[in-house]
Amino acid sequence: MTAFWIANPDVLVTDLGDELVLMHPGRSEMFSLNAAGRLLWQALPATPDTLTDLLAGHYGLGRAQAQADTAAVLSDLQARDLVRQS
Repeated sequence: MTAFWIANPDVLVTDLGDELVLMHPGRSEMFSLNAAGRLLWQALPATPDTLTDLLAGHYGLGRAQAQADTAAVLSDLQARDLVRQS
């Protein structure tokens, strides 16, 4: 069974136009997403492959680069308890 990445339902999201700001209320921490991070966040819930394909298609990246970038974003978000695997 393929794991899905999901957004933490407690996270507050503020759209500032050119960036998306996420706030974890339990930690009082804010995290800013650039355009690529926003694209991935707004696609949740999704599998890692779906997110990789989305990033590759949107930015014209090779599969390996898109996979590495997707993994980096998800790792950062998971470390801050902003996303989870289900």
